[in-house]
Amino acid sequence: MSAKNCFIFDEQVDQTANLASLCEAAGFAVESCASLATAHAVLADNFLPVDVAFISLNAQVGDSLALLKCAALRHAEIMVTTDIDMPTRISKAMEQGASYCLGKPFDSHFLTSILSDIAAKIDSDNHAANNAGVLHSIDQFGQLRGSSPVMRKLYRTLHKVSASNASLFFVGESGTGKELVARTAHALSDRKDGPFMAVNCAAITETLIESELFGHEKGSFSGAYKRHLGFFECAAGGTLLLDEITEMNPNSQAKLLRVLETRKVRRVGSEHDIDIDVRVISTTNRLPEAAVAAGTLREDLYYRLAQVPVCMPPLRLRGNDIGGLAQYFLNELNMLHGSSSTFDHEAMYALTAYHWPGNVRQLRYAIELAYILSGSTIGAEFLPQEEPNMRRLRQAGEMLEVSLDDSLEESERRIVLAMLKKTNGDKRATAKMLGISLKTLYNRLHDYNTAVTPHVALVS
Repeated sequence: MSAKNCFIFDEQVDQTANLASLCEAAGFAVESCASLATAHAVLADNFLPVDVAFISLNAQVGDSLALLKCAALRHAEIMVTTDIDMPTRISKAMEQGASYCLGKPFDSHFLTSILSDIAAKIDSDNHAANNAGVLHSIDQFGQLRGSSPVMRKLYRTLHKVSASNASLFFVGESGTGKELVARTAHALSDRKDGPFMAVNCAAITETLIESELFGHEKGSFSGAYKRHLGFFECAAGGTLLLDEITEMNPNSQAKLLRVLETRKVRRVGSEHDIDIDVRVISTTNRLPEAAVAAGTLREDLYYRLAQVPVCMPPLRLRGNDIGGLAQYFLNELNMLHGSSSTFDHEAMYALTAYHWPGNVRQLRYAIELAYILSGSTIGAEFLPQEEPNMRRLRQAGEMLEVSLDDSLEESERRIVLAMLKKTNGDKRATAKMLGISLKTLYNRLHDYNTAVTPHVALVS
């Protein structure tokens, strides 16, 4: 793999030594400076492309924030460090593209995890550039499959939180595997020998949702011919998945909140409470904050359900996982039917070029259809294709069309600004939806010489 480079500026030599040691252990070549003048000189001399930079805010002479504007750090993941409370400088650093502010002394475990993620992404990007169109085997974690940095980061998160009894809240687009990740969390927990039950909140009518969740007594309403145990009772000792929780009506959400807080459930038509022992996992394909603002999700319920919120990455941001998953699905079909179908070279490129709005679910169906329609070799003509004269950015039912008559820079500018508008100026959300770092987004906006209108609230 290509060398990975780290730049450190800190006037405290002992801190620099400790930090450099951690960075070198993560595979980074380190260049460190103890004075602002030297730091500026090194960066001005175009030190090897910087991948990650640590800038101390505690400089006694001069303004260390000025280092963030150096061209050599343009594509770096920037972290600022401090051992005193400096809210104004920290805020300015974040506005200028810093991703983290790390307190001193450093938490070595946390920092090692961050460096590992950055290093893995660099290696993945280099590997993808050198092996475009090549399909690879793929890792598996529980019921999840993927080898991309974002998936490996998800695996580490699941490994940490699954053993607890905390309520998990998975947010992601349709088709990203939210139920699979919930089942994986259950299988890794101490409740793995208990039941796993899933209820689709969008598929149950408002009049039946309480009966399905909490149960009902015989004769409690028309059609209640016998006692019925709800999902909470049936999942006792195990895990209950509330799928698409934002589709549940507000009245039922209020009753659900009471159950979660009291750990007791009362069947419809009963006067007695029943103790419950259930871990609750929830999912939604909406942005929770937007659902709260729209009144479709109670804020107090959200914070009760989202003790550990986790975002599921869309397929388009998973790099070589697209090809790996496609090969996995094709292998399944070959084993089932005793065949030996393969992808040709053009199909490999078509797989990674498509935007997959339906994510992994759409990819699986697409491979199944291509397998049926093709012969022993699957070509690009059997796979979903972008329209030849348009690039489309689809997000939550919206579409931006960019003509091939536009330059690449102009197309990119329109997409970035359209996404920034969609998120109401939330730069962190914009960077996440575009699949770029916050630092890269700030650089793009600087290049466009774009000023966000004052009435838009920015979230860094």
